[in-house]
Amino acid sequence: MPTYLVERYLPGRDRAWLEAALARLPKDGSGVTYLGSTYVPAEDSCFCRFEAADAQDVRFANELARVPFARISVATEILVPSTDHSYEGDSR
Repeated sequence: MPTYLVERYLPGRDRAWLEAALARLPKDGSGVTYLGSTYVPAEDSCFCRFEAADAQDVRFANELARVPFARISVATEILVPSTDHSYEGDSR
């Protein structure tokens, strides 16, 4: 299922406001899964990740929860390579 990045610019709002707003997002049955957010208080912005069939479902979930947003874009996550430094045959 595609991942979407929702960009939010929230001047004058703090983390407590944002957390309360995000708590209103639909939890079950909407076909949209909230994956988490990165909040940047110095920039009055937040970037939220969602999984959904399409951007319209993400838009509807955010509008229903009354959480403002500037843009919704398809996103691809780039994972950090494993930092496992163990070696085969290491006897430690």
